[in-house]
Amino acid sequence: MAEAHNRPSPVFSFLVKMQNPLMAWLLRSSLHRFVSRMYLLITFTGRKSGRVYTTPVQYAQEQSSLYVVTSAGYTWWKNLRGGAEVTVLLRGKSRAGHAQAVTDLQQVGQMLAKVYPRMAAQQIERFAPGKVAITVELLEE
Repeated sequence: MAEAHNRPSPVFSFLVKMQNPLMAWLLRSSLHRFVSRMYLLITFTGRKSGRVYTTPVQYAQEQSSLYVVTSAGYTWWKNLRGGAEVTVLLRGKSRAGHAQAVTDLQQVGQMLAKVYPRMAAQQIERFAPGKVAITVELLEE
C-alpha cells in the first residue's frame, strides 16, 4: 500500500510519457550536447519479460560511476535490484555497465547530494523518502 503513495500523479506521469520519447530522440541525435551533460539513456533487460527497455534519466558522474535517483513509484528500476548489466548512451557514446538499485534511505540521501549538489540537507531529508538510488559502474571501453 505504501508503494501507491509513492506513485507519481497521473498528470506528472502523462508529462513524463510525453517527454521521454522526445528526450530519447534528442539524446540519440547530434543535438545531444544540449542535454547530455545532465541526461543519459539507460537500456536494460526486463527480469520477467526478457524485453529490452530504454529510458532517459538524469545523472551525475564521478569517474567511472554514474548516479541516478528515481521515484520508487516507477517500476523500471526494479529490473536493476540485485545488480544487472546495462548499456548507457552517455554523451553520445554507448557504454556497458553494471547497475545496482537500492532503496536504503541513507544511501538515497547520499545519492541525491551527488545528483543534485545544490540541494540543501533539509531538502534532501524531505525528498529522499520514496526514492531509489541507482549506481552504474561503467565497464572498461
